Formats: sequence, C-alpha cells, structure tokens
Amino acid sequence: MNPLVIVCLCLSSYALVSCKPTDSDSQKINFSHNQLFDIQNDMALLQTLSLRQNQESAIFQQQALNVIRSGNSKQIDQVVQNLQQQVDQFNQQLRNLVLSSTEVDTIRRKMIRSYNLSMELAQQGAAKQPDTQKIERLQQQLTKVQDEIHQLQDQALSKINHAKLAS
Repeated sequence: MNPLVIVCLCLSSYALVSCKPTDSDSQKINFSHNQLFDIQNDMALLQTLSLRQNQESAIFQQQALNVIRSGNSKQIDQVVQNLQQQVDQFNQQLRNLVLSSTEVDTIRRKMIRSYNLSMELAQQGAAKQPDTQKIERLQQQLTKVQDEIHQLQDQALSKINHAKLAS
C-alpha cells in the first residue's frame, strides 16, 4: 500500500477519534458508576480537551499533507515524528484529566488505545518496506476501537439525555 495513503489515513483517524483511551493510564481512584452528574461533567471535560485537540490536529494535518504530497522521505519521517509527539502529548493530557465516572474513564482509555494504534499505523505506512498484513490488522483494530468509542459515547450521552427528559 502506498505510504502516502497510509499516513493520510492515520492523520484522518487521529483527528476523528478526538472525542473518544489504556487501562493503567487512568488515575487510581474510585470511580462512580451510573452517576449522571459525574458522567455529564466528565463528558464535558473530555469534549473540551477533544475540541482543542481537533483544532490542533487540523492545522497539523494540513501541514503534513503538503509534506506527504512532496514525497520527500526525510520530511515524511519528520511528520511521523511530529505526529508521535502530538499523540504522546494528547495521551498525557487525557491521562491527566481528573474524572469521576467509570463510563467516561472507559472512553478515555479507549481513546488512548486508538491514538496508539493510529500512531503504529502511521509508522508502518511510512516504513521503507511496509508490512501490508500488519497494516490491515492495525486498520481493523483501529476501526473496532473507534466503533467501541462511539458506542460508549452514545451510551453516556443517552444516560444524560434520558435524565434530562425525566426531570
């Protein structure tokens, strides 16, 4: 598969996930379960962080696409390194969020997992000799994790909306 296509896919998935996390990364506290106030507050925190990340990744994505189109392998390697720094920074910001609810902590962990898969996919795509089987496997894993994130978010938002309607 063309490295340009792989890196573009990774950049797109990185931007897509931005509202959507790794098990041992979350703070060690007792999370609430089914506490609507906690879920609502945690979702607001996560969405605020994700919105900021989306804005940053949109700028980076445009710059990266210009470099990728050039086909310069050294510059593409630099783009992948810069992407790694962004992923690491955003994952750390996710880990640092002080959450209260189990539901949103699960979303956070899935988001971190998704970013890590995206990064691994970008690295494979930019490799001198990409392993197409590994790329396909990573794409499948990434799609599955992103679907899980969307389902978890929908469930959390459904709980919030249901409570608003009931009151």
